[in-house]
Amino acid sequence: MKPRLIHQEAMDYSFQAKMILAEGNYDTAQYLFSKAAELESQVAEFYFDKPELEPTRSIVIRSAAFLNLKAGQIEAAQKFIFFGLLNSKDPLIKSQLNDALELSMSFRGLSSEAASSEYNYLNILRLRSINYVMEPSLPAYGHSVSLQMISEFTENYLKSLRAYAISKYKIIVNGAVQLLEAIEKEVDKIINPLVTNSAYGSFKFSIANDFLSRDGEEKEILELKTTIISNYHNEIFINPLSDDDIKNIKKKYHDDDVNEIFRPLSKIKSSNSSYKLAYYDPETYFKVYAPKIVNKQKKQLITVKPISQEDIGELEDSIVHKRTSQTGKISKTTIFKKQLRSYEADVKVNQIEPKGQASIILSEDILVNMNFDSNKGFTFSFADFNVEYTDTEYQSAYSGFQVAFYNKLIRLINSPDLINQDLRDWENIRKLIGNPDVLKK
Repeated sequence: MKPRLIHQEAMDYSFQAKMILAEGNYDTAQYLFSKAAELESQVAEFYFDKPELEPTRSIVIRSAAFLNLKAGQIEAAQKFIFFGLLNSKDPLIKSQLNDALELSMSFRGLSSEAASSEYNYLNILRLRSINYVMEPSLPAYGHSVSLQMISEFTENYLKSLRAYAISKYKIIVNGAVQLLEAIEKEVDKIINPLVTNSAYGSFKFSIANDFLSRDGEEKEILELKTTIISNYHNEIFINPLSDDDIKNIKKKYHDDDVNEIFRPLSKIKSSNSSYKLAYYDPETYFKVYAPKIVNKQKKQLITVKPISQEDIGELEDSIVHKRTSQTGKISKTTIFKKQLRSYEADVKVNQIEPKGQASIILSEDILVNMNFDSNKGFTFSFADFNVEYTDTEYQSAYSGFQVAFYNKLIRLINSPDLINQDLRDWENIRKLIGNPDVLKK
């Protein structure tokens, strides 16, 4: 037996299979992977009783395990996985074989064709994935990440990503008469990020979007959903948002699109977020922390529409038909009406006016987020100072926010030693106050 020649033949079949797989031909790819797995298995078995030939033995056994997975031969793959886990000393190979074992267990019970298709689909997804790490901002529970943190990230990430996808989809339809609601439904259908890998430490996860072509799907839509995650990551998520970056974004996107993309993203990347997000650079594999979005950047990005208590008075979504008679009389018929369950906007504030206290003039405007939730009421918050207030009535919530802001400001000014979050909040807010010492008590 000439193991080196057989191994090379196996690699040739594997290379052909990868080329065919790139064209979407799963059946032919499986056949070629099967030929490669059969040959590599022979080589791996030849090395079973040759421990003196490490690390070659472990490398070939790992190769045989993964080629059998790609061919959908689960039992054969597990044979090499278990041997490698018991006999290999290389930590990287053992880690990779553990990953292979997890996949093989999830594919048990599937036909070889189905298992091969599942594995190769996942493998392509992983190659196209963006790898993130979520870490707690303050390690109150070690490096553990809570479900609440994951939930908050997921909700805001999907909002921002889908708003970005809608802006791209509108370009594809090229001004065609199409209701925004119909576009949103289509985007919800095609933009569905999949978790392709996860691990503890703190919480590592990879995401990619589905790339399979559906019946009747246009080439442009397929391209959109295939590249949406990487394009969003590179163009939006890791954008440092310098003044020039923001100018380019404002030129490229409509103001409403910018609002919808960056308002939820600013929550993920706010200075008071309970978690930090990092990603792995695909070229260096170094971990890079995503830059924060602060008040100055948010003011440049977000278009603030004037809002008053009267504007929020009726939280309803209505469709009204208007008809004008020959005499000029206008009649209105409400066709559809529903109460809004949520609403979000930003309010410009240039001074803090707490009830019963002197006003504090700020050196620049701040953007205060107003969020309405039918289950809780109105919440006003300013992320850079980590302060918020909620009440069931709009004006009470806004007044309560002003008092909460003032009280926290006084507490920090009069605290002799500031640490952790308090110190970060104080460093952010002191830039907005000309002479904070006059507020000392």
